Amino acid sequence: MLDTILAANPRLRRAQSRIAHRLFRAGISADIATVLGAAAGIGAGVALWLGATAAGVVLLLASAALDAVDGTIARECERPSALGGVLDLCSDRVVEAAVILGIAWPRPELHLAALMLVASWYVNITVFLSVGAAIEHQGPKLVDYPPGILERTEAILFFIALAVLRPLGPLLCYLFVALEVATGLQRLIFGWRKLGTGGL
Repeated sequence: MLDTILAANPRLRRAQSRIAHRLFRAGISADIATVLGAAAGIGAGVALWLGATAAGVVLLLASAALDAVDGTIARECERPSALGGVLDLCSDRVVEAAVILGIAWPRPELHLAALMLVASWYVNITVFLSVGAAIEHQGPKLVDYPPGILERTEAILFFIALAVLRPLGPLLCYLFVALEVATGLQRLIFGWRKLGTGGL
């Protein structure tokens, strides 16, 4: 939801474009930005596991920033590729796995809630990929999908809240599970209508 709102802001799009062009001129390609973002995200997970919350949040924000510009670099400075799209999708999942492990592993009270959260991700990503792959590919992304309640920005904000608001950890996880289920159903219904009727 927030990704869609932010993407519609022309000022943010211009700023993202300027940053992407500067990084590209500095020798950072789209794929390199993706890999650097994944490395920062893994570093965030390690930092959070070690109890360095501030460092973990900073690394997570750096990862999110690189994830926000890698596609812009590809579209405006290079040529988007299917391989780049695969790398981006996989890197996002690696970061999410690293961060939730880093937060939950040293906190036994979060183990069940985090496991349920990961299970909801597993189901939601299956819906996301299967619906996107089944619909004819026409957009600039590897997998086209409808906007949903939860997108990448919501996940980043959730991780920050989970890292900082420790007493609310289980409640936040269960809330996010409910939103994941709602988002999965939203996209499944979209796919059902799109594939069942030949169009909306």
